[in-house]
Amino acid sequence: MDNSINIEQIMADIKRQIKEKGLTTDMLSFEDVPYRKTAQGCSPEEALDYVTAHYYVQPFKEFTGNPVKVFFKRAVRKMLRFYVEPIVMEQNDLNANIATAVKAISEDKSRDMSRRVDTLEIMNKDLLKRLERLEQENEELRGMLKKEQA
Repeated sequence: MDNSINIEQIMADIKRQIKEKGLTTDMLSFEDVPYRKTAQGCSPEEALDYVTAHYYVQPFKEFTGNPVKVFFKRAVRKMLRFYVEPIVMEQNDLNANIATAVKAISEDKSRDMSRRVDTLEIMNKDLLKRLERLEQENEELRGMLKKEQA
């Protein structure tokens, strides 16, 4: 029995299938394929949404597998429940409060930035009006200077 893998054969088959199906490179790219980003690869807004939605941690995971192992795991779990559950509940409270605080800080920053943008827009309009008046005054003074020189 031959266990070797012929990569050239596999690649030739894939290329033949692509030609037969008429597939082209513009049909699909890796950017078109949806995938779940990691925490490091997402925007701050996405991270905040994730934290807000997933702050609750289950104290125990579901058991699967060998029934004998499951029985002993359940027995150990019952003996440790008094110790594990309060810690997990405290962690859940902390997670919920942190998520709420971060969301509030984010909203405050957003409101502050919005106010600053509004203030800067008003200042910009005032400066543009002032510039326009100064340009008109400059033109009037040039006109008066030309009349005097003539």
